[in-house]
Amino acid sequence: MFVNLGGDESSKPTYFEVVAADRLVPSLKAAVVYALSVFSQRHPWVHRLLNYDDEVFALLTLALDGQSLFSTDSTFADSLYGLKRKPLRPGTERLSRKQRWLILACQVVLPYLRAKTEKAYRRLAATSPGSGVLGLALRYNAAQGGAVEEAGDGGSLASSGGGGGGGGGTSGEAAGSLGRRLQRAFVAAYPWMHAGMEGTTFAYHLAYLLGASPVHQPVLHALGVTMARTSAKDLMDAEKAKQARRQALLTSLLGGGAAALAAGGGGGGGGAASSSSSGPAGARAAALVAGARGGLVRGLLGARWLVEDHARSALILAVFGFKALEWWYTAAEDSLAKGKALPLPPPPPPPRPLPPPLGVGLPADPSDCPLCRRRTTNPAALATSGYVFCYPCLFAHVMQHGRCPVSGLAAGLDHVRKLYEASA
Repeated sequence: MFVNLGGDESSKPTYFEVVAADRLVPSLKAAVVYALSVFSQRHPWVHRLLNYDDEVFALLTLALDGQSLFSTDSTFADSLYGLKRKPLRPGTERLSRKQRWLILACQVVLPYLRAKTEKAYRRLAATSPGSGVLGLALRYNAAQGGAVEEAGDGGSLASSGGGGGGGGGTSGEAAGSLGRRLQRAFVAAYPWMHAGMEGTTFAYHLAYLLGASPVHQPVLHALGVTMARTSAKDLMDAEKAKQARRQALLTSLLGGGAAALAAGGGGGGGGAASSSSSGPAGARAAALVAGARGGLVRGLLGARWLVEDHARSALILAVFGFKALEWWYTAAEDSLAKGKALPLPPPPPPPRPLPPPLGVGLPADPSDCPLCRRRTTNPAALATSGYVFCYPCLFAHVMQHGRCPVSGLAAGLDHVRKLYEASA
């Protein structure tokens, strides 16, 4: 279905295809965690699985990639994009059994260890000294449950420390000090390790994009494996091999029934020499048992093969379905929240500016004159500062001092502006 997505069979996979295949698994993990969180709202026992989300997804990856690698030389994500993995050594088209196991181990173990290491770093970095810009970038999206895990760890440490007494206190303190030093060393070193790994991966990506490297990941280079397109011949060979394996399994399971039927028929013939009446009945009973057994075996194997053939498509459809439901309910909640949202309150007024220290100051009541400290009569404003005074007070002060009484700005009599109230 996805074969030859970006070119023909002999062409090299594009950078965007291999990166999209790499990004599919993290998206699948997010969908699995979201699905577990949704189910846990109705079934509380599912919530326990969220505490082991890395382990659950590692087992899921082991099942999906294992079944795909040992049948088509491609991982689950690679097969969706019409890609496969083949040895770098020229002249070899199929992966060896050892390479399949190594690829499967890298697909399962490395992401699991990385996820656990990142969680440990985020938990420890919350209480340890900072480690520069790299540590700040890693702690930007810190896990929400780090504080709870630290509380549990702290309680266990406290209980174990409280149980020791006498001479055990010194050894416990030494062990605690060593543990703290190791934690600080880990917190300081992990950002640089993470930056080194990301830098190496970026260098491989850039080299693959520019055509300078046949692989886009350092792990593939270490395993001697590269990416290639899945051809129609590969699909036909894989289908033939699958059908051959299934037929061999079916024959081996049904062969025992046929042998039993033959043995029953022979025994019935020998019995016919002694008793001709029991031979046909025994043969019919053996035939019925063998037919029922064969039908049961075919039914179970058919159900198993049906799951194997359609599990991949069902899983992808389930992921898209959960993401669609998430979008649908998020959009509905946003629309409801917008209808119920209250208008924002008006912002508070700005603070009243302080008058200059060399001026006469401002009265507590804004309607009073700053000079005479009585109710302002015949108001007038000074154009250079904007303050309002009684006209006689302002006129006399500006004539004598030539500046504003409050701000001290230079002013003349032509800057005095009388204010008039509008008539009703």
